[in-house]
Amino acid sequence: MTLELARRIRASLRHQPPGVYLNSAAEGLPLDSAGTAYERYLEAKSRGSSGRSSFDEIEHDARVSFADLVGAVPDDVGFVASTSRGLDAVVKSIDWSPGDSIVLPSTEFPTALFAARLLAARGVIVRLIEASPNGTLDEDAVLAAIDRTTRLVVVSVVSFRSGQHLHTASIVARAHEYGALVFLDAVQALGSVAFEVGEADFVCGASFKWLLGVHGAAGLYVHPRTRELTRAPYSGYRSVVDLFPIPPADAQLYSDARRYHEGLPDYGALAVLHAALDQVAGLRDEMLDHNRAVTSRLKSGLLELGAAVLAAEAPRGSIVAFETPRFAEIATALADSGTTVWARDGRVRLSPHAYTTEDDVETALKQLAQIGVA
Repeated sequence: MTLELARRIRASLRHQPPGVYLNSAAEGLPLDSAGTAYERYLEAKSRGSSGRSSFDEIEHDARVSFADLVGAVPDDVGFVASTSRGLDAVVKSIDWSPGDSIVLPSTEFPTALFAARLLAARGVIVRLIEASPNGTLDEDAVLAAIDRTTRLVVVSVVSFRSGQHLHTASIVARAHEYGALVFLDAVQALGSVAFEVGEADFVCGASFKWLLGVHGAAGLYVHPRTRELTRAPYSGYRSVVDLFPIPPADAQLYSDARRYHEGLPDYGALAVLHAALDQVAGLRDEMLDHNRAVTSRLKSGLLELGAAVLAAEAPRGSIVAFETPRFAEIATALADSGTTVWARDGRVRLSPHAYTTEDDVETALKQLAQIGVA
C-alpha cells in the first residue's frame, strides 16, 4: 500500500527528483498543481487592479483549506510570510515586563532562541529546557518550568533537530493554569503528523515543507480567546477594517486573525498552498500512514547500522537524525551517490515524505552501510 501511494504522489510532482530525496524537512517538493495555481495568480495580476477581487478569492480559498487542515474555523486563521515572522508577531503582541519568563526547549529552531535572547536583554527570564543526552525532550521538564511568571511557552510540535513528536495538550493545559500563552511551531508537523490546534493560543507553520507548497506563506492560527488577551503587534494595510477612517485615529483592527496581516500577502504562494491541499485532501490519512512506515524503517535501519539516532525511543514525525562528527563527509558521500539529506551542527537528518518509496529508503541505508555512520 505504501509503495503504491508513493508512486502516485511521485507521479503528481511538478518535477521528479534526481536520485533519492530525503530532505523534505528543509524543502518539500511541489506538486504539478503548483503551475496551474501560479497561473491563476498571474492571470489575476495581469488584469492589474481589476484582478484584486481574484486575489481575495485566492486568499479566502487558502484560509479555508488551511483551517480545515488544522481543525480550525477560517476566521481564526491568518497568513504571515514565515513561521519566524509569526513567532515575532506573537512575541510583540505581549506586554512584557522585567521578571516575566518565557519557556522553551534549548533544541528549538534558532530563531526562537534569538527571540528569547532579545527578550532577555529587556529583563525577561529565559527558561531553556535541555534535552537528555540522547536528544529526547522530557515533556514533564517543560511542565515544571512553567509558573506564575510565565507569559509565553514556545515549543515545536515536531522537533526540527531530532524529529521528536510532542503531544502538546498537557503543555497547553499547564500554561493556561498559570495564565500563560502557548505558541506551537508546527512547521515540521503540518502534513507530517496528525495535528489539530486544540486549545493552543497560537499555531504557525509555513507551507514550503510538508505541505508541498512554496516559500512566502505561513498559516497563523490565533485562538479567539487569545485575541482578547494580547495587543495588536502593529497596524498594517491589511490588518485594519478601513484603511482610510475618518478621523485616522479611529482605525479599527479586524477582530479575527486578520489583525496579524501586514501588507498584501504572497498571493502566488497562497494559490499554491490551496491547490496542494486540495490535490491531496483525500489522501491525507494514507499519506500520514505511509510517512510513519518509511520513517520507522529508516530509524530501525539506522539503529541496525549503529547510528546514534536522536530521541530514538520517542514518538516522531517524518524525521530521523543521528549525531556524528563526520556529518559533512557523510552528506557529501551520499550526494555523490545521488541521495540528498540535511547535514549541519553535528547531525545528519533524513526526512522522507509521501513521495519517498521503500526502495528509496533501502537504497539510502545501503549507501550509509558503505559510508559508515559513526
